[in-house]
Parts: sequence; structure tokens; C-alpha cells
Amino acid sequence: MVKKYKILHDVITNTLILFAISILTLILLAALFGDSAKEISPLYQMGSEGLASSTILEFLLSSAVIAVLKELYFSELIYKKLMTLWRTVLMLFSIIIASIIFIIVFEWFPPDYVMGWVGFFTCFGGSCLVISIFLIIKTKIESRRYEALLDDYKKQHKHDLKE
Repeated sequence: MVKKYKILHDVITNTLILFAISILTLILLAALFGDSAKEISPLYQMGSEGLASSTILEFLLSSAVIAVLKELYFSELIYKKLMTLWRTVLMLFSIIIASIIFIIVFEWFPPDYVMGWVGFFTCFGGSCLVISIFLIIKTKIESRRYEALLDDYKKQHKHDLKE
């Protein structure tokens, strides 16, 4: 039972973090391009004035779907022996498909609007790149920390053996 609550907690936490980042990004984009995008996309129906409640709720739902996908791929609920690389690839592919469904269902931009798709894939690719760089740096820092701890342990253990 505790595991179910932890999974629920993780999904809610990830949903809210992703939702906050998405809304802040949309607010920035609305401030910069909202008035010119007003006629093209219902995301910016209020122009540079802000975001509609419907847009905010759509992105909350989108964030929840992505958080659930992340949990499915990385909690070993489905894939117990799949390498992390393949989990990541499948998760990103699923997120792209889910995002395309959201774009079409909620008509975030017209399906034949090339610049909308270029913007979507640029933002998605850029996000993946930034997250990848962050994770690589974080992994290197943690690796150095663990190596230092291991060296300290070995020194301590070697010292204990001499006594």
C-alpha cells in the first residue's frame, strides 16, 4: 500500500513540476508572440494578456499524461528488464505521440501549419537537450562524490586492517 502512495506522490509531484514549467513557458511565449499568434492558435486567444483557463487545464492534463508515462516506463511496472536507454527512447516516443494527439484534439495550432510543427519539434528537441545536459552534469558530479566516498572508505578500511 505504501508503494502505491509513493507512486501517486511521484506522479503528482512530476505533474505539478512539469505543469509549472509548461505554464511559465507559455506565459513567456504569450508575452513575446501572443498578439501575433492570436489568430493562429487558441493557446494565445488572449494575445499577450495571458492564458485562458481552458489552455491552463489542457496543459495540466498534458502534464499528468507525461508524468504517468514516465512512471510507467521507469517504475518497472511494465518493463522489468529493459535497459534505461530503451526506456527513455520509448518514453520520449510516447510523449511525442501524446503531444501530437493533444495538438490535434485541442487544436493548439492548425495541423497544416508548418511553423507550428517546427516550433513544437524545436521546443521538444531543445527541452530534451537541456535535460540531457543537466542529467549528464548531475551524473558526473554524483559519480565524483561516490568515488571520493569510496576512496575514503578504502583508506579507512586499509587503516583498520593495519591495526
